[in-house]
Amino acid sequence: MIGTKWLAGTLLGLPLAIALCTLGILWLPGGWEGGVVLAIMLSFVLWVAIISLSLLFETSLRAWLWLVGGNLVCYGILVALRLLHAMPPASALSAVTGS
Repeated sequence: MIGTKWLAGTLLGLPLAIALCTLGILWLPGGWEGGVVLAIMLSFVLWVAIISLSLLFETSLRAWLWLVGGNLVCYGILVALRLLHAMPPASALSAVTGS
C-alpha cells in the first residue's frame, strides 16, 4: 500500500531538490549565475526522482522522517554557508544594502 509516501515525496521533495541543486551550483567555476537555469531544470527532474524513490520506503512515517531530515541537513548547510559569508548574496541589492 502506498499510503502517504507519495505525498511526502511531493511536498518535501521539491524543497529538497531545490536545496540540492543550489548546493551543486554554488561552487561552479563561472559562478552560480551561469548554472541557475540548468539547476532549475534539473531540480524538476530530481523532484520527480525523489517522488518515485519515496515510494520505496517501507512505511509512510519513514518516508516523511527521511525527507524532513534531508531538508533539515541541506537547508542547515545553506544557512551555515550564508552565515559564514561563504555563499554569494542572492541578489545585487542585498550586497549593496549589506543585509
